[in-house]
Amino acid sequence: MDDKNSTPETSPAAQPADRAEAATATPSPAPLPKRSRTRGWLIGGGAVLAAALLAGGGIAVGAEIADAADDDASSVSDDRRDDDSRDDSSDDSTSGDVSNLGTDSADDLVAMIDAASAAGEGEPTSIDLKRDGSAEVTLEVADGSETEVRVDAGGEASVVSTESADDDGAPQHVLDADTIAAIVDAALAEADGRIVEIEADDDSTSPWDVTVLTGAGEFVELDLDAEFAVVATGTDSDD
Repeated sequence: MDDKNSTPETSPAAQPADRAEAATATPSPAPLPKRSRTRGWLIGGGAVLAAALLAGGGIAVGAEIADAADDDASSVSDDRRDDDSRDDSSDDSTSGDVSNLGTDSADDLVAMIDAASAAGEGEPTSIDLKRDGSAEVTLEVADGSETEVRVDAGGEASVVSTESADDDGAPQHVLDADTIAAIVDAALAEADGRIVEIEADDDSTSPWDVTVLTGAGEFVELDLDAEFAVVATGTDSDD
């Protein structure tokens, strides 16, 4: 007996259609190979390390440049401090507190010169008074060599330096007691104050150069001739 409800076999006619459908269907893309995490970490880590090294190198170079600039600034600063110190020491007779600078007594000047002459050789040709009450006296000998002697406020004298002979020969004018007295009288008659410096030179017109500190704080420079008459004057304020 035939089974009318049995499942029919696959129709041969349908098979070609199924194959055609399968042929026209878009193939699924092949899966991409998985990226190695280890490789990614290595590449990323290398980039970070390179950046760190580059940054570190830049920092190191910058630090070296900054250190060099600081050294230069420090050197310039040190050089400036040294120059200021030298200027202060060489010009201390006309700067700072001058309340105790100078003297109006010829006897004081003679005493300082006598002390200097006892400590060094030569004839006195200049005396320069300092703010601390000391004085520097220049002595010259016949061959033209010079000796600088410092006399402190207590009258103690010591040789500071000696210069070798030059071609000038023996000094033509020296500061003896009578000459100092005449210079002090003439200078203070012209400018009332205190004697700060006296210097002899070989100028026949004005062999005596004198500096007087006035009560107003002005430094008056006087040129005296061989007869101790004032032939020129100049003024410099204590700024």
